Amino acid sequence: MSSGAGESVSSEIAEDLSRQTRDLVSRFEGRASTFSRRRDLAGMTVPSDPSSAEKTAQEFFGRGEHFATGIDGSMDFDERLQMILFYANATAYTCTFAVGEHVRFDLGSARRESRLAASAAVPLWAEDLSSVVSSEPEIDIDLEHSMERIPNSFMTLGELYLAYLACEKSRLVFLDRPMSGTYSTLARDARNMIRRGDNRLGRWSGEHPASALDFALAVNLGSPAMALPTRPRHLHYAVLRSLFDSPAGVPDLSLRLGVSEAEAKRAVARLVKFDKKHDGAVLADSSEAHLRVRDEVPGYWERVLGLGLDYARAVFARQRHPLALKGDEYLTILDVNAVAFILLEGVLQRSRERGTLLVGIAKDTTATDVARAVLPYASSAGYIKLESPPPMLKNDRAFLAILSAENPGILTPWRTKGYDAAFSTIVEIDHELRSARKVVSREQLFVRSYFQLRTLRSDPSVRSQVFLFDRAFDPGWDGEGVRSFSVRERSGVTRISGYFEGDEGSALSNMVVHILSMNDNPEVFEAFGHNQLLYLADKAVKAEVRMMRSSLHGVADLSVGGVTRRRKIFGLVTPYRQQRAEAEHARMRH
Repeated sequence: MSSGAGESVSSEIAEDLSRQTRDLVSRFEGRASTFSRRRDLAGMTVPSDPSSAEKTAQEFFGRGEHFATGIDGSMDFDERLQMILFYANATAYTCTFAVGEHVRFDLGSARRESRLAASAAVPLWAEDLSSVVSSEPEIDIDLEHSMERIPNSFMTLGELYLAYLACEKSRLVFLDRPMSGTYSTLARDARNMIRRGDNRLGRWSGEHPASALDFALAVNLGSPAMALPTRPRHLHYAVLRSLFDSPAGVPDLSLRLGVSEAEAKRAVARLVKFDKKHDGAVLADSSEAHLRVRDEVPGYWERVLGLGLDYARAVFARQRHPLALKGDEYLTILDVNAVAFILLEGVLQRSRERGTLLVGIAKDTTATDVARAVLPYASSAGYIKLESPPPMLKNDRAFLAILSAENPGILTPWRTKGYDAAFSTIVEIDHELRSARKVVSREQLFVRSYFQLRTLRSDPSVRSQVFLFDRAFDPGWDGEGVRSFSVRERSGVTRISGYFEGDEGSALSNMVVHILSMNDNPEVFEAFGHNQLLYLADKAVKAEVRMMRSSLHGVADLSVGGVTRRRKIFGLVTPYRQQRAEAEHARMRH
């Protein structure tokens, strides 16, 4: 092809791209204009009430000086000499805040908390990767995605371990991740670990041994501090927890749990089946008239939490390889994420015991909860009255950012009405709420809300980013917001007792947004409308990972390079693609 023909094709492509871009921009402007003057949609937003928030802070924290902590993590990986090096770390920044007539944060004194630091470097041979990512090595896996999962798991483990430690003295802990999304992902992997039927974690630790039954109970019952729903999917576990208090028969269980005797009978039958699956290790007496659990069963939580803390300490104290068992056997990502799940439950329990407020923040979420389920529910339940169908825009952050920009009457800081994290697994189809997957996730665990903190003083149309925060559901503060509504699951229609902030408002969510509005840094672009403690922690962990990567390169090259030189296995030192790239680069320079 001549150069003239090539230029002609390039010109045509440029013209096509310009035309198509103009068309897309026009469509976007048309879509954005449908958000203008939508007072009905603006009804989903709640302005901050500082006066009420400070009264809530006095009640929640108590007057005096307290500590706030922000925790963030980072990760990276690199392939060297057929060895893959994974890096993960987490750190924390802490400042004081005072609660009196007003709430004041001393962000100027924010410092890195030396005792709250976790880092790990995990080396693996490339051929062992499939054994760690999956217990079925024959599965064809996406190598790049698989490699990212490993450091991500250890980063998550580090952040949750630090959060557990931070609850010892901090009354306010910010996490740079949504707790609800983290919970669902870790719970999925923990259940997959249980289905695998191979208790590798139990073999990892001799000091705090935990059985396969202990892990099954920890995943399905959670910590003793967490409430269990009594809908059919969870009822047999609620029965089991009730039996921890005292033995009972079906009629008594029916009264205790507020369900019919028929429902209690079915739940007992499922519990007996669960007991048989675990070789009778759960129930000492399984007759319908008198059910009694074995004495050692209620101690499941102490055993798994002890093992989880032992594992995290060993990983971040770098006492041994975090994945290696005896011989060539490894723990898998499912095992690491199961430990992280236990730690997250432990964090929730410890925060409730110590009166610590946990706030998870998601900056780049692609969630569609509001458009898909929350807005339809709010409309059908009468909490907002839609004047016309909502704009066709699924992404929640984009939806709310445009709504805010097109309606100047929405004053910052604001948040959306809080909703149960279970709404993330619900969708409206043909005016009926249905499970987006097979079942609706467990309710009354987390409350989610979007928020926007700032408007640029020089130009009110320019606003900070819309982020999401979530916090643990608190029965004492959120009990009045529990609503019962029907959702169609795979097995039929079930009643969900989920949280939704109605017209009565939420004192706790209002306090959270007020606190968030005092913790950003408008002087720094990246922290404008974000959180200063998390911003500082993010900068620190990224710098530390870069340092770890550069220093560990040399260690790997020195350790393995000597072996490959002695044995003349040069392909291990420099892969073929790298050899070819270096040769081509040298040839071009010459």
